[in-house]
Amino acid sequence: MSRFIKSPIHYMGNKYDLLSSILEQLPPKEEVSVFYDLFGGSGTVSLNVPYDHIIYNELNDNMVNLLKMIKEVEPQEIIAHIKKRIKEFNLNEEGTDTRQNIADNEEVREYYNQRYLEFRKFYNESEKDIKDLYALSFWSFCNLMRFNSNNEFNMPYGNRCYIEEDGIRLIECHNRFLEKNIELRQGDTFELLKTITKNEGQFLYSDSPYTASTAIYNESRAFGGWGIEEDEQLFKELDRMTSLGIKWAYSNVLAIKGRTNDHIENWAKRNGYTIIEFDYKEYSSLGKGNANAREVLIINYPQRVKKYSIFDFLD
Repeated sequence: MSRFIKSPIHYMGNKYDLLSSILEQLPPKEEVSVFYDLFGGSGTVSLNVPYDHIIYNELNDNMVNLLKMIKEVEPQEIIAHIKKRIKEFNLNEEGTDTRQNIADNEEVREYYNQRYLEFRKFYNESEKDIKDLYALSFWSFCNLMRFNSNNEFNMPYGNRCYIEEDGIRLIECHNRFLEKNIELRQGDTFELLKTITKNEGQFLYSDSPYTASTAIYNESRAFGGWGIEEDEQLFKELDRMTSLGIKWAYSNVLAIKGRTNDHIENWAKRNGYTIIEFDYKEYSSLGKGNANAREVLIINYPQRVKKYSIFDFLD
């Protein structure tokens, strides 16, 4: 690896902006036999950690299938498919933001909104080609993916579109998969944790859904829901890993938009875990402004005192 790369999948809560701060606190490469990315999301962490064996785990089967596609399908085939859909459905190739100073922009936006809805309807009523789901995300609101109880994609139209930079990110991600040993696993994190019963040099990284947020991945219709009860269940598992001598790191927020996660801070302090605070991070709040967050990394091993350069983690 030569540098950090961005996942070509847009996903709320991805850790790209915090990668250097997180990675400098993780154990050295030689100390880790298997790295578990328990809530893998867009794959940002798995794609950038330095370890030789990585197990990416994610409950959302759509996300796992997207990464499998990126890993296994030649990027030019995916790019050609997206451009084919642009022509077939006459999708816009530049932004259609009504805030732009264009007299007839609202009419133009509505036209492309209808083209997007036609494409979305086609996807939901078809056999659901994973390349179409990926393509839809470039025109959806905030590039996000959301599904109803029938597993139908239901994100409204956004003001964005596919650009050449997206193709570059896709190629970079495909090539990174070729460089690294990343197993892609779809399943429940708690079931995965049950399989870990002794210390064999594993390292666990958890970026579970944030309880004090209203993000899409907290919705029960898509992911089974996540709240304080699930946090407490995860804490018990992380405590069990500690008793086995297995190291782990846990990302979360202690405060966001005036809401706090006191139960997380109390758990960490009660068990003597180290809380590493990062500078306040601004999250986009689905087009409703920014939300300052008290972002933390909690670890069950001594904090690395030296401030390593990110280049210490790259081959």
